[in-house]
Amino acid sequence: MKRTLLTQFIFLTILSQAIFAFIPGMSNGLTLEEAVALALENNPDLQKQQMNRDLSEEGLSGKKSDKFGKINVLASYGHYNLPRTLAPLTPAAIFMDPTAVPTTVDLFTTGIMYELPLFTGFAQQRSVEIAALEKEMVGAAFKLSREQLIYNVKTLYVNILSLQAQEEAQREYHKALQRLYNDISLEVEIGRKAKVEQLKAAADLESARVQMRQTSGNIRILEGTLASILGRDTINSLVNFSMEVSPVGKTMPSKEVQELDRYRSAVLDVEKNTSLVEKSSAAYYPQIIFNGFYGQNFGPNDDSNLYEGDWNNQEVWQATVNLKWTVFDFGGRKTDHQMAAIHKQQSLREQIKTELELKRSLSEAITRIEMAIDSFYSAETELALTRETEIIEQTRFDKGATDVNDLLYAKARNQLALSRSITARYSYMNSCFYLDYLLEDGESK
Repeated sequence: MKRTLLTQFIFLTILSQAIFAFIPGMSNGLTLEEAVALALENNPDLQKQQMNRDLSEEGLSGKKSDKFGKINVLASYGHYNLPRTLAPLTPAAIFMDPTAVPTTVDLFTTGIMYELPLFTGFAQQRSVEIAALEKEMVGAAFKLSREQLIYNVKTLYVNILSLQAQEEAQREYHKALQRLYNDISLEVEIGRKAKVEQLKAAADLESARVQMRQTSGNIRILEGTLASILGRDTINSLVNFSMEVSPVGKTMPSKEVQELDRYRSAVLDVEKNTSLVEKSSAAYYPQIIFNGFYGQNFGPNDDSNLYEGDWNNQEVWQATVNLKWTVFDFGGRKTDHQMAAIHKQQSLREQIKTELELKRSLSEAITRIEMAIDSFYSAETELALTRETEIIEQTRFDKGATDVNDLLYAKARNQLALSRSITARYSYMNSCFYLDYLLEDGESK
């Protein structure tokens, strides 16, 4: 019995660990890939962008359906001071039996009408083109929003890792200063060191403690921001990862500006405004509309009729084609056309601006990567030199060949070099993520 219970316990434990391992963010640590997946799934801003895609799809469907016209159900009631016939009469109908003609002052009408635009000056075609362009623009905006979200998650994640590495280095530095302070305090008690050296060590120890606390606070702030983007209240500890720093050399973008959705969006905006200019020209063309109606007119005979009070009804239907051509509207059409043309010129200027901005941003991103590479290798060299300097100064201090100032300065220099090395490595990661964001490759990497 005990063996059976033990077996069940072990099985449930293994099963629960397996379940938690497959739930993003529920394992021992949150990986970068899991963080990106959670953001793409839970971020409310991205969900709103998805709704915009649905709206643009519905808008395009609506514009396409306009070319089929519309069907309306009609009903009306009118009271008149003079009797009305239920339908227009011809002389022949009156001659055959004048007393049989129904007349009423309370006329009811019900029916169904079909209205179909036959020619709108190509306005309908332009409306469909504009809706299709807007749908494509919304799709591009949605993709760019995903890229922006991925970039934000990655940079926050890396910045947290950077601060955690800084905090760990500061903690070790604080421990080293604490040991130094304890050693100096002991030597002050036995009279081998001056009191002023103890005070200097205490001041540096307090400064290191405050820096460590501030770094810890900044970590909590960034973790809260990341949790908000992921749609959660809190997040688990982050899983560190390494990215090899490329050797010093020239970095080249993998895409041309014209291949990017940001540039494509500007081109689509120009095409949309071009269609709006063409649509505004529709006002100069005639509008031809077909109308078809089928219904019933009915009502009680009035007191002038031989059959007063009797209800009668009459079937009526008609099919008409109407033409409307605005010849002069005091400049309204011209104003609309000129405004559309101005908007087109603005979008052309925006396209040029977008291209220049993208080229500048890509150049800046590449320069950032190259600077980060230089900073990293420089910091690594400085770190090795300052570490060796610290060892030498520690040996000299232990032998009484130098005072505490030189040792504290050497330790501080080594700590700064370590901090610079950590910052440079994670700065290189962020610079690579920024280039991926500009090239719209963040989701594929």
